[in-house]
Amino acid sequence: MKTIVAATDFSKAGNQAVLRGAEIAARKGGRLHIFHASSFRIAPEQAAHFAALVEGYFDTLRARIQCRYGPRLEVGGTHADIWQDIHRVLTQQNAELLVVGQHVHPNGIDAFHGTFVERLAADCAVPVLVSTSAPEAPYRRALVALDPSPENEKLIPVIRDVAPGSAIALMQVAPAEPGDEFSCGPDGAVASTTLKQGTQAIERLRDRTGLDPETEILMVKGNPRNRIRRLASARKLDLVALPGTGPMQELNGDFLRTPPCDLLVFPTAARRMTDTAFPAIHRT
Repeated sequence: MKTIVAATDFSKAGNQAVLRGAEIAARKGGRLHIFHASSFRIAPEQAAHFAALVEGYFDTLRARIQCRYGPRLEVGGTHADIWQDIHRVLTQQNAELLVVGQHVHPNGIDAFHGTFVERLAADCAVPVLVSTSAPEAPYRRALVALDPSPENEKLIPVIRDVAPGSAIALMQVAPAEPGDEFSCGPDGAVASTTLKQGTQAIERLRDRTGLDPETEILMVKGNPRNRIRRLASARKLDLVALPGTGPMQELNGDFLRTPPCDLLVFPTAARRMTDTAFPAIHRT
């Protein structure tokens, strides 16, 4: 994982996500690129002052990161007028991960406010780490919600990069059908005998990806939203990884805005961007 892009509104909450991205980049020997988008309605004569202000924010955050992780960690930055420019930045930087946190500044100051998480999770071409935890807190327990398709085998190496050493549990979600009867534990997990065929498919995926043979496998049915929230609370999960396919597509809106823990959201499909897809961007 050589390049990580982190989006911030320069608030404490937004910068925490940047520091999480910096920790991953430093550990993997990669580089970090910070992205900020704002849409101030200001007079032309104030534009130069505002640009200098933003550049100062970048410099301060860069110094904070390099003080913590050393000057060898390369830290770049981009300031844009619209949040959609992030797609072009991801392409230009050859990014492998986007880290975002809570953006608390109101519209007009932060162009991401109120829209960024849901839209990025829907159409971003790289995995999106939604981080609301303290950046120095390790990921100790992770839940990976997936189906046993070959495409989802690619998720496991990314999860290992983001959460090395974490105890991983695998969960498959099957759509509930009328008349379904199945027994669930207190945390929403279905007994393994209920969906034996699905369990065997997940076991094969586990073996192909080199996970521990003792990796826990959970089978659930129905809307995964409440299941995951219960699991996150009961098991004190630090990270939940979600593919953008199947029942996982229902996990949007409030679930992404107020996640039960940090989320790693994988794209539904890679998008191809052209140089003319978005307006010009400004780098620092």
